[in-house]
Amino acid sequence: MLPNFDFKSLIFTTEEIAFVENHFGFNFNEGQNKIIRFLDKTDIQACPGSGKTTTLAAKLIILANRIPKSFKEGICVITHTNVAVGEIQSKLASYSSFYFNYPNHFGTIQSVVDKFLTIPAYKNKFKTSPIIDNDSYYDIIERTNSQDIKKAKYYLSANKGIEFLGGLSFNKINFDISIDINEPEPIVGKHTPTYATLLKLKNDLFQKGYIKYEEAYSVAFKYIRENPQLLDLFHRRFPLVFIDEMQDMETHQSELLSYLFDATPAIVQKIGDINQSIYNYSSSEHQKEWTPKINLELQLTETTRISENIVKIIKDICLSPQEMRGWINPKPLKPTIIVFTDSTILNVKDKFGELLIQHNIYQGRVCKAVGARLSDSRLNINSYWNEFNRGVNKKDFSNLISFLEYLKQIIVQSNNVKEGRKAILSILCKCLRLSKIKNPLSEFYFTPFTLVQYLRSTNIDQLTTINLNIAKWILVISETELIKGEIEKCVSNLITAFNGQNNEELIQFFKTSEIELPGEKLENRIYTFAKDGHEVQIHFDTIHGVKSETHEATLYLETYNRIYDIGGKIFEFITSNDQQKAKYRKNEAFKKRLPLAYVAMTRATSFICLAIHADRFLEKYRTYFEGNPDWDVKYL
Repeated sequence: MLPNFDFKSLIFTTEEIAFVENHFGFNFNEGQNKIIRFLDKTDIQACPGSGKTTTLAAKLIILANRIPKSFKEGICVITHTNVAVGEIQSKLASYSSFYFNYPNHFGTIQSVVDKFLTIPAYKNKFKTSPIIDNDSYYDIIERTNSQDIKKAKYYLSANKGIEFLGGLSFNKINFDISIDINEPEPIVGKHTPTYATLLKLKNDLFQKGYIKYEEAYSVAFKYIRENPQLLDLFHRRFPLVFIDEMQDMETHQSELLSYLFDATPAIVQKIGDINQSIYNYSSSEHQKEWTPKINLELQLTETTRISENIVKIIKDICLSPQEMRGWINPKPLKPTIIVFTDSTILNVKDKFGELLIQHNIYQGRVCKAVGARLSDSRLNINSYWNEFNRGVNKKDFSNLISFLEYLKQIIVQSNNVKEGRKAILSILCKCLRLSKIKNPLSEFYFTPFTLVQYLRSTNIDQLTTINLNIAKWILVISETELIKGEIEKCVSNLITAFNGQNNEELIQFFKTSEIELPGEKLENRIYTFAKDGHEVQIHFDTIHGVKSETHEATLYLETYNRIYDIGGKIFEFITSNDQQKAKYRKNEAFKKRLPLAYVAMTRATSFICLAIHADRFLEKYRTYFEGNPDWDVKYL
């Protein structure tokens, strides 16, 4: 580092702050000013709509103007996703080129690990570059099907409930083969034939250069353990590090960042909102959340997005209550609950549209309906609007022969065995659905996953037979008539096992010979509601899809994932007292759903609605919300 050039000693002038304010077209508030000027290690907790990305961009712009060209060290800007990279880049405008060029680095955490650790480690060992990509890895592991592999698969399926070898990883702790990279124990005993088979498979793939995204971190940890001097080199290369969206870092990502920087002189500023952590939830006991060291002087608590009356309602619906102040709406709109029934669920979006027109907040403004689930086996987003889709490939057909032609295309053209297996399981599920056979455990139709799960627990011999047949069918995929006959026999055995019967629909599914071509469904995300000469466009999306967005109004739709989120947990939380809330925040079911609810309910600037089924709008909820002057309730 240059003599007398110390980031901690930099003092940003009033003129520099005015320059970035002019760049963005508004004045920074007191909290944003403090963070822009602060240049030391810190964690920054930022509430929704507080301008954290703009604040970071402002600091980067000033630094780009301040750092002399002769300065040979770099600034590292790390995000969780490429979307976040793009967001910061757009705010930096022409200044982004400074951070994309040497000696700086600007990119995702994956890009940092790949570029500076995993690829150098691999090149050092094998003198060539690896292929760090999930799809390539999964495809080649599925095509590996020796007798030893078949035995290993059978053992893992029967004893560990593991169907897919691609899920196994070299772990980050000791590079053993484990169920995931955060698990320290080997998947099976290290002296067993199964372990020897898996070790040979994994080593062969590794030597050929195939590495999964998450496994790149295991390689990085191993590389650092074997070369501890890398830590010193890393902080010398990057004496200043900014990490955005810190709450979304997975356990292995946040631990690697700590490993690289915590015990070094590097200035690391971690920025995020722990209450919006919706990407890194895992059932693994080794999953850990980011726990920021709160500095009350360096937090962003003023939201320019959300009106104060909404802030009052939502700021406590989270895992870690935080201070939040919204803008004063002269005509505040009450958060509204829309209560529907089975016969009125399709009217939910129309009621939302009516309310938007009534409140005159629809013209030229973004209004969205969001939910947590897309699956077609439970209450999901499509339950409210059947035509909603995200532009996916057509993979459902009205007859078996079309399914088999599609399957042939997958196997012959792309060698995608994983997708081929899933397609065959989808055929079996389709046949059970046509026969009106549902999962006895849930009373919903089977999906490929739930069918395998059910058979594993109730009829492992039949599952083994199906798996062997699938492997055979994939190998002889060109023999369509043979496979067709064997699938019909397999389905007949399944129906018998479920005490079901063939029906006309299933007979026609097997009999029809007209081949349908797979096609692309047109994207259909916008529903237009019209009334009395007024039109409002309602955009449908997932909660994950709208994270970081701002809407004028948001409709939060109840969906199902093991339980109904709004009726099962969110309303229970909202209507509980402080002591109960503290208890619920430690409960895994609430910990999974509260962040999703928080993200969904913090997108809107002025109006939010929640949709819940009448069966789950319990008497205690009705009493609470109807008697609360801050809420409104509409029945369909």
